[in-house]
Amino acid sequence: MTHQEILDALKDLPTATLSEATAQPCDLPPIVHRVVPGARVVGPAFTVRCPLGDNTAVTRAVDQAQPGDVIVIDCGGPPRTAMWGETATFASQVKGIAGCVTNGAVRDIDAIVSSGFPVFSAGLSLRGSTKGQPGETNMNIVIGDIRIRPGDFICGDADGVAVIPADQIDDVLNEAARLRADEQSRN
Repeated sequence: MTHQEILDALKDLPTATLSEATAQPCDLPPIVHRVVPGARVVGPAFTVRCPLGDNTAVTRAVDQAQPGDVIVIDCGGPPRTAMWGETATFASQVKGIAGCVTNGAVRDIDAIVSSGFPVFSAGLSLRGSTKGQPGETNMNIVIGDIRIRPGDFICGDADGVAVIPADQIDDVLNEAARLRADEQSRN
C-alpha cells in the first residue's frame, strides 16, 4: 500500500478497532484524551521529548515536522506547565501538521477548539512553559507503557489514542478489516 492508502484506511477505522487489531497493547493511557470535540487525528508520529516545564523542543518540532505528521510530545507526565497552546496550534495549521498528542498539559483551549486542530492531552494548565532546555526531537519515546517510534502511525478519536507500529501496519489493517467484517455480519 502507498502511504496515502494507509492513511485513508486508518481514517476509516475507529481507534478501538485498531487497538483490537494490534498484536500488543497500543493504547495511550486514558488520561491522554481529546481536547477538541469531534476531532480525529491520523498520521505518522514526529516525536518530541521535553524536560518537564520547558517546550523549546516543541517549537523546534513544529519547524521540523512535515505536513501530515502528528507531533507527539513526551514531557514525563502531566505537569503544571502547558507544553502546547495557541501559537503552536496556528503554526502547525499553517504547515499542514495533522495534530498534537501529549502526556502533558495544554492551554489556550478556546482558541484551539475554535481552530478545530486535533489536540489530545493529559490536562489543562494556564501556566506557560520556559524556554532554554533543548530537549530532543525525532527519537523513540514512551508514553505510559507504549513505545512510540518516529513514523509509527498515530490514530486518535473520542475513545483515545492508538499507536500502530509502522512495521506492523499491513498486518494491523488486515486484522482490522477482518474484525470490521465480523462486526458487520453480526448486525
